[in-house]
Amino acid sequence: MNEHLDENLDKAYKAFTRDHDTRRSALMASLSESATHKRRSEAVLRLRRFAGGFAMNNKGRKLAVAAAAVIALLLGLHYLGGSVDGTSVAWADVLKNVETATTFMYTQEFEKGDVRQVMVVRVMEPYLCRHDYLEGGDGCDVGIMNTQTGKQINLYPRTKSASISSEEGYAGHQFREYKNLKRDLRDGTEKNLGRVKLNGRDTICFEITGKNQTTTVWADPNTALPVQIETLSHGDNRTRTLMRDIRFDIELDRRLFEPPDDYCVLDLDEQRWTTPFELTEKHLIEGLAVYPKYLDGRFATRYIGGRPLTDEVKEKCQADVKRIEGWSEEDAHKSSLGCAFIEQLPEASDWHYVGEDVKLGDASRALCWWKPVGSSTYRVVYGDLSIRDVARTDLPPIPWLTEQK
Repeated sequence: MNEHLDENLDKAYKAFTRDHDTRRSALMASLSESATHKRRSEAVLRLRRFAGGFAMNNKGRKLAVAAAAVIALLLGLHYLGGSVDGTSVAWADVLKNVETATTFMYTQEFEKGDVRQVMVVRVMEPYLCRHDYLEGGDGCDVGIMNTQTGKQINLYPRTKSASISSEEGYAGHQFREYKNLKRDLRDGTEKNLGRVKLNGRDTICFEITGKNQTTTVWADPNTALPVQIETLSHGDNRTRTLMRDIRFDIELDRRLFEPPDDYCVLDLDEQRWTTPFELTEKHLIEGLAVYPKYLDGRFATRYIGGRPLTDEVKEKCQADVKRIEGWSEEDAHKSSLGCAFIEQLPEASDWHYVGEDVKLGDASRALCWWKPVGSSTYRVVYGDLSIRDVARTDLPPIPWLTEQK
């Protein structure tokens, strides 16, 4: 038995002394001198006393060195941010790391009654937030909030289009929710629940109980960063918000928080379209053609112009809107580009829309006309969506003007 002990001690002693200086230098260089000098000195003193307690014969010296190697390893784990038992992470460490992170990303699940939403959220401090819906987006695939400019951007990848407005939108709501979460985490009610397995992963679990909700945080014992946060609200309107797969200080391209260059962008505040291509008659025809699909084969009551807005016309327009509420994202985009074509026409173009109650396919009735720049004739679109060049004197009469005579 002593021979085996001697053999094992020999191995430990040789392994330790072989590259002792290299390991010692690497370990000492990794420690913060200002923060840990006193604690390291005390630890080394205790280590010396422990090692010095053995009789310094050859066997005792080897045993002391082997024991010192084990203790040095434990010291190294502790001071390098790890833990022997994995529970040394303090709540203050978690808060500090969350506050100092400049970027983060997570998957969020939100549940309230029958409502369920799943999205990937990216935040670039201090004022950019983006969420990509995976489930329950209500038509919007991507929402972006810039709290510096106060602008909300919605992206629609299927049609390569975007809208910009001053309304906060859901991305802004998400940004405020995260700010509120960081505030709630500091309410002083946190309770350390110790080591907890989360999907097979070691974590340190904390629980924060507020008046209306309970928040549970699972943190990585090595980094003191949250890997999952769950908030359960109490009361009548119970909700569950889960932030999972959280990653901090990841590289995020700022262009993720802007409309892509090849997108059509509608500024709702200024009612202005910006397109990466030239708008043509083709976009107008496609925009006009959308409405008969939803209005029993007839064209819209008004389309950037038309009969004056009397009470009767307003009611008719409202009825049109109700009929097209369920139209597809693609059809809405086509209609918008048709409107954008009209909006870009110069003032001298003399645009007129007279398509109210015209049926699709009626080649005898005009829908609209305008005069291109430098042209002596007008371009007239008919109910069969054909386009003809017509002299000013041959333009169809404008119905409501004729009625007034």
